[in-house]
Amino acid sequence: MTPELIGTIAVGIAMLGFLWSLHRDMADLRERMARIEGLFEGFTGRQPEGGSEA
Repeated sequence: MTPELIGTIAVGIAMLGFLWSLHRDMADLRERMARIEGLFEGFTGRQPEGGSEA
């Protein structure tokens, strides 16, 4: 294995780790924003839009 190939593989693994971390952080942010949105709707007394109202 040449040093270039080893370097390419190392950079690929580092990029995958970064993307996985970014994906996890975005999921956490989405969850936190939904919680804040729910608190805000409860504070203002609004009903959530798009739900099925039977």
